Amino acid sequence: MHPHLAREALVRDVQTTRYGHDYAGRRGKITHVDKDHRTGAATGYILRMEEGGKEVRFESEEIHIIEAWD
Repeated sequence: MHPHLAREALVRDVQTTRYGHDYAGRRGKITHVDKDHRTGAATGYILRMEEGGKEVRFESEEIHIIEAWD
């Protein structure tokens, strides 16, 4: 199991519009981690968004992983 699974993440203020929605500044729970098969490094994440429960895919640089909710 990847150490980031089930942790929370905050979407950075970058170009994060997906399917007509702006997710910048929103929080979500990491439900899936895409990994580079050669290095094992995380390359992308699927987050279940805090409001609405919708799952959205983000690149690694588009999110900031946090340890706990504020």
